[in-house]
Amino acid sequence: MRITITLISSVLFWGCGPTVRPYFMRSVGGYVMPDASRTPTAKAPILSAAWLSSEQGRSSSHLRKVAESYLGTPYDWGGQSRSGIDCSGFVRQVFSETFGIKLPHNSSAMFNLGKEVEKDELQPGDIVFFKSWGYIDHSGIYMGNNCFIHSTSSVGVAYSTLDAPYFSSHFAGARRMMGTLN
Repeated sequence: MRITITLISSVLFWGCGPTVRPYFMRSVGGYVMPDASRTPTAKAPILSAAWLSSEQGRSSSHLRKVAESYLGTPYDWGGQSRSGIDCSGFVRQVFSETFGIKLPHNSSAMFNLGKEVEKDELQPGDIVFFKSWGYIDHSGIYMGNNCFIHSTSSVGVAYSTLDAPYFSSHFAGARRMMGTLN
């Protein structure tokens, strides 16, 4: 009986797992733990006072308030509410609430809208897209300082950096919707 309870407890705790998960690195020949500062987190990135006082920082303050109001919202495939939301639903809701822009609830469809933006020219409010298995399957909102906010299946709405292992290797491009859509 004691062994059964211990085994069940272990399976339950293991199933929850850490939010920082190891990933396979071919050059090392095994799994490594990622740098915790580059993985999904509900903690907002620290932006420099100089950036916050810049024109770009001031113009993105409303966007940041709306997007961060969703931090910690659980992931729900197909969801688009504060009780559960997926990546494209999150982008769609934030753009609707912040700018009154109606976007499709599909990352691939969003990728076909707006103006293409090079990675080194990203501005807060640009939508970043990621690809796996040959198609666009994830999106988020660039917030500056190499960070973007998105709804991820592992932790819900959180911040990540573009140079995190998964996101740097799956980056597909970015689009600017401001000034290009009605």
